[in-house]
Amino acid sequence: MKRNRLMTAILTTSLILSGCAASEKNKDKKPNEKVSQSERSKSKSKKEEKLKEVKKATEEESQEQETQASQVQETPVATGISSMFIDDELFAFADETVNTFYAERMSYICGTQFSVGESSYRNDDGYYVAVSDPRIQTYDDIENVYYQKFSRRYPICYDKPYNLSPLTKLPFIVVDGQLYEAYSAICINGIGCKYTVGEIIKKTDDEFWVRLNNYCELDNSTNQTDIICSFVWEDGGWKYGDFNNPEFYKVG
Repeated sequence: MKRNRLMTAILTTSLILSGCAASEKNKDKKPNEKVSQSERSKSKSKKEEKLKEVKKATEEESQEQETQASQVQETPVATGISSMFIDDELFAFADETVNTFYAERMSYICGTQFSVGESSYRNDDGYYVAVSDPRIQTYDDIENVYYQKFSRRYPICYDKPYNLSPLTKLPFIVVDGQLYEAYSAICINGIGCKYTVGEIIKKTDDEFWVRLNNYCELDNSTNQTDIICSFVWEDGGWKYGDFNNPEFYKVG
C-alpha cells in the first residue's frame, strides 16, 4: 500500500514537472512568434512603400514624357523663308533694298524706266518721248522686263494714271507702233530723304511685310510713316512685292 502511494506521488511529481517544463517551453516560443509576426509586418510595409515609390516614379516619368511630347507638338516647325532666314536677316535685307525697290517702281509709274531717243509725241495728256531700248517695243515687252524683278503676285503698277501731279497721265503709250514713255520726274519722299525699315509687321512662308520710316539726311531726323511694302520669295530669289503709300497712292 505504501509502495502504491509512493509510486503515485512519484508519477504526480513527474507530471507536474513535465507540465512546468512544457509551460516554460511555450513561454519561450510565444515571444519568438511575436517577433516573427512583427518582422513580417515590417517587411510587408517596406515592400508596400517600395511599390508606392516605384509607382510614383513611373507616374512622374510618364507625366514628364507627356509634357515633352506636348512641347514638341506645340513648337511650330519653321517652314519657307522662316527656315532660311532669321528676322534680323530679313530686316537687314529690306532696309538695304527698300530705296532701290521704291526708285525702280517709281520709274515705271513715272515712265522713266527705259532709255529714250530724240523722237517725241504730244497729246492732250502731255509730252511723251520715244523708247529707244531695242528690247522694248510693246506693252508685253514692258511686262516681261517688269516681272524679272517684281512678283507676279501683284498686278503691274504702270497701267493707269494716278491722282498725283504730274502722274495724271499714263506712263506708257503706243502711237503708230512706236512705244513712248511719259518721262515724268517726281520725288515723293523729299529731297535728301530716304526710306528706312521701322519693323517687320507680317510674315508668311514666302513673303514678309515691313513698315517704313522716312529718314532725312539734312537734319538727321526719322519720322514714322504708314507706308507698307513687301518682298516675295519667288523663282528661287527675292522679288519686289506690294508697295502701299496711303498718303499718295496704292501700287498693285
